[in-house]
Amino acid sequence: MPIILITLIGLVLRLISLNQSLWLDEATSALVARMPIADIFSKFLPGDFHPPLYYLILKGWVMLLGSSEVILRIPSVIFGLITICIVFLIAEKLFNRRVGLIASSLMATSGLAIYYSQEARMYGLAALLVSCLVYLFLREKWFYFSMVLVLVGATDYVSLFVIPIFIIVGWKDIKKLVLSFIPLTVSYLFWFPIFIKQLGSGLSVHGSAWWGLLGTSTLKNAVLIPVKFILGRISFDNKLLYGVVVAIVFFLFGFLLWKARKVSRILWLWLMLPIVLGVLVSLKIPSLSYFRFLFCLPAFYILIAEGIQNSGKYRNLFWGLVIGVNILTSGYYLVDSKFHREDWRRAASVVGEDKVVFPAATQKEALIYYGKGDQIINASQITPNDKVIWLSRYVWEIFDPGDLARKSVEALGYNKTSEYNFNGVVFWKCTK
Repeated sequence: MPIILITLIGLVLRLISLNQSLWLDEATSALVARMPIADIFSKFLPGDFHPPLYYLILKGWVMLLGSSEVILRIPSVIFGLITICIVFLIAEKLFNRRVGLIASSLMATSGLAIYYSQEARMYGLAALLVSCLVYLFLREKWFYFSMVLVLVGATDYVSLFVIPIFIIVGWKDIKKLVLSFIPLTVSYLFWFPIFIKQLGSGLSVHGSAWWGLLGTSTLKNAVLIPVKFILGRISFDNKLLYGVVVAIVFFLFGFLLWKARKVSRILWLWLMLPIVLGVLVSLKIPSLSYFRFLFCLPAFYILIAEGIQNSGKYRNLFWGLVIGVNILTSGYYLVDSKFHREDWRRAASVVGEDKVVFPAATQKEALIYYGKGDQIINASQITPNDKVIWLSRYVWEIFDPGDLARKSVEALGYNKTSEYNFNGVVFWKCTK
C-alpha cells in the first residue's frame, strides 16, 4: 500500500542524524525520566510548565531500554510515524484517498515534523493526540474522543486550544460533546493544585529577559509560525536571501491554501484558531513559540494537499514543488550540523576533568546527563589547585545579567585563554 511506503520514507528520514547530542531541554527530559515517580510529581512538575504524561511515558521507556540519545528519541519517532498515518485517515475521511496520500507524503517529508520527531520532548506526542482527537470527532467516536482528550490535557496545555473548534463545528451534538468533556474536567480537578504552582512559577519570571524567550505576543513570534511550518528549522546567514526565499514559498503555499479556501471548516479552525488563542493568551502568559503549535501542522498539510488536488492539470506540478521544498529544507537540516541541536556532548568531552562554573543554578542538566555533574561548581568553590576553569557563557545574559560569574572568576586571577562554541553552547577556558 502507498501509505506504508510513505511511512517507511518518513521513518528513514527520521532516523538520519538521530544520534545528535541532547540539547538542554531534552537533557531535562532524560533526568526527569530517571527520577522516582513521587519525585517527579513533588519536586519537578511544580516548577515546570507541562503536564506529566510525556515524562511518565519516557520514564517507562527508559526503565525498559536505557537512556542513550537514540533510545530517548525513539518514542518521538514513533509518534511522528503514527501521525503520518492519522493525517492520511483524516484527509481520506474529509476528501478522498488521493488527498490523503498527498497530505501524508507532505507530513512524512516536512522539515519541522522531522525535527520534532527527533526530539525527546512532548510536542510530537501532542501533535499525534490532537490528530487522533480530530479523527475521532469526525467519526463521532465519543467515548474514545473523551479518553484521548484526557491524554491531550495530560500532555500539553497549549494543545487544549483545540477545544473551541469542536464546540463550533459540533454544536449540533453539543450534549455528546459536553459529556465527552467530563473526564477531562474531572482529571483537571485533581491536577489543578499542581497547575496553580506551575502557573505561579512561570509568572514569577515576569519582567526578566527570560520572559521574552518564552514566547510573548509579538508580530515576529506570530510570523515565525507559518515560516517554520514551511521551512522547518533552517535559515540563512544572508537575511536578504532568507527573506526572498520566505516570500517565494509564502506565495506558493498561500496560493495552495487559497485553492482550498472552500473546504471543511474544521481544518481551517484547526489551523487558525489555536494560533489566534495563543496570540491572545500570550498577552498575559507567554506561549507563542512556533513549536508549541506543532499540533496545527497536520491541518496545514491537509489543506495544502486539497489545494494541490484542486489545481487541475497542474496538480502534479504543485505537488512536486511542495515536496521539493520539503526535501530541500529537510535535507539541509539533516546533513548540515549547524542546524542540529546544541552540542553538549562535545562540550562535556572537551571539558574533560576540569571544573565548570555556571552563571546560575540552572542550565546544568545537559552536563549532568553527560556525567559532569560532580565538576559543576560556583565561583566560591574554586580552590588553589584548580589551574584551569571552564566558564559557561550559555545564555548568561538572561540568568546573570550583571555578569557576576565572570567577574568573580576574574577576581580570583583567572583570564580567558580560549573560547569554544559547541553549536550554540559557549564556554570560556580560563587559566591563572
